[in-house]
Amino acid sequence: MNRAKRAVIFDLDGTLIHSLPDLTIAVNKTLAMAGRAPLTDADVGPMVGDGASTLVTRAFDARGGLPDGNIDLWLERFLAHYEPHAADLTKPWDGVVETLEKLKAKGIALAVCTNKPTKATHDILSVLGIDHFFAVVVGGDDAPALKPNPAHVEAVLTRLRVGADEAVMVGDSVNDVLAAKGAGLPVVVVSFGYSKNPVAELGASYVIDDFRDLYEAVVGRQ
Repeated sequence: MNRAKRAVIFDLDGTLIHSLPDLTIAVNKTLAMAGRAPLTDADVGPMVGDGASTLVTRAFDARGGLPDGNIDLWLERFLAHYEPHAADLTKPWDGVVETLEKLKAKGIALAVCTNKPTKATHDILSVLGIDHFFAVVVGGDDAPALKPNPAHVEAVLTRLRVGADEAVMVGDSVNDVLAAKGAGLPVVVVSFGYSKNPVAELGASYVIDDFRDLYEAVVGRQ
């Protein structure tokens, strides 16, 4: 990146946190209500990233389709299982906390831009003790459109009061790359998230294998 950045915008699932175990449990409880067989973490991982409604739809599609075509009903049931337990097993990836501390100490504003519902997002950040790092959090139900639509990222920029040339996006999926590029931001992709596609093919500005490497990518070698 050619100039110092004033803000870093993060995706949540697969980028900041390993949330798959809790998501899989909630998915399987929802499927069980319809008499469907459970899915594994490996099944659910590629389904994550496009919002809760799409996750539920994909889970049922993998098990014969929605029983009555009523996604609103099954989304409500999924959230009833998931939201009270969204951080039971979920943890930040290794190196996340120390990197957030270093970035914030440098005066860089931090934000979360996730397709996950806002309540679950705030609950997870709070339980994990990392909510204080973020000046802005825009969940999927608090955004004008979901990623990959750049309007989601643009809403975060507006709340941060920074320009696209002053920020960088950090994510793990093609949705993050497309949303960031559409909004005019460079994008760093982590290699250890839930991407459906090989990360080398996503078109990111940088790919990092260790979250700690993000600091140098944003701030430069000190």
